Amino acid sequence: MVHRCLTVLLLAGIAVGQAAPAATPKPSGQSQSAGSNVPKQTAEVGPSTPVITIVGLCDKAAPGKTAAAKKPAGACKTVVTKAEFESLANALQPNMNAATKRMLADRYPKMLIFTEAAHKRGLDADPNFKKVLQFYRMQILTQELARSVKEKAEKVPETEIANYYKENAPEFEEADLQRVYVPKDKQTDTPAGDKPADVQKSEQESLKKEADDLRARAAAGETLDKLQKEAFDSAAVKGTPPQVGIGKLTRNELPMNHRPVLDLKAGEVSQVIADPNGFYFYKVISKDTKPLESVKSEIQNKLAQQKFQDEMQTIEQSAQTELNQAYFGTGPSMPGMPAGSMHPAPGPTRPSPPSMGAPAQSAPNPAGTNQNPSPESPKN
Repeated sequence: MVHRCLTVLLLAGIAVGQAAPAATPKPSGQSQSAGSNVPKQTAEVGPSTPVITIVGLCDKAAPGKTAAAKKPAGACKTVVTKAEFESLANALQPNMNAATKRMLADRYPKMLIFTEAAHKRGLDADPNFKKVLQFYRMQILTQELARSVKEKAEKVPETEIANYYKENAPEFEEADLQRVYVPKDKQTDTPAGDKPADVQKSEQESLKKEADDLRARAAAGETLDKLQKEAFDSAAVKGTPPQVGIGKLTRNELPMNHRPVLDLKAGEVSQVIADPNGFYFYKVISKDTKPLESVKSEIQNKLAQQKFQDEMQTIEQSAQTELNQAYFGTGPSMPGMPAGSMHPAPGPTRPSPPSMGAPAQSAPNPAGTNQNPSPESPKN
């Protein structure tokens, strides 16, 4: 992410103030896609082979180049070899793809030209430029530190992964579940928010009792498909009831207050769980534990992320900062920038499971067709 950001800044910066070229009509019957203008390499190019030549710009303009002897106007040129260009591309973004390399090749020469023009005007000697340059240097070093810590954190030993799996076995239990959802409010011509408080309370108490009765019948052996239909009938919902089978889920794939369901044995039915939008109960069809091989990458990412956060926090807390509140005030130090936003995460994190709450019920439309307030599936 760090290198991608740097590349975007590099590639986008040169476009400021330049007019976009007119669109070129494409021949009929042909389609274009991103990177379609990038030619396929048909021959191997050696490391010392020039890949960019800028006629009219002396070598001294390019970073790392020494001053060239004076030459007649137009005789100066700057040559960038494949090795030099690949080194730059890799520093900005490791494994840069061909399309991005072509964009870099288009913009890098212009940046060299503009840099030389700025130098001739003495802009690089301006005190403000030096302050900004120093700040960007610190920012880039911060990003490089985070990258280095990230790379180290990702090297999680196999023994640590195995130990985590063993010590957190309940986290990898999964159960094949069925679920019944009972809406919390009856669906009538009057939206729930517009009903008198006593009417709404009476409806909710009635539907809670219905949920308890249905749960007892499920524990006695009745099928949940039948009970789910009765739940919607009790709430006057005319839409199609949701499927009761929600597949195999782990503890982390359920909302926090639903996770005790995984403590049940196969064949058992949970107690009724109240949520803001309704009542739920589950039946466990079967249970097993995911094998280590299927969750190894998940554990590795989790441990790497924790190592990364711990190391960055240790570095950050190695010194203490005090702000003069009389000058800065007591507001947030960096509004809109959450903690840790200056460095990348050490790998993809598992997405949070969606809410189990059912969508808000709506009043019937003029045609008399009600929306189905079925709960969202908890599966990712």
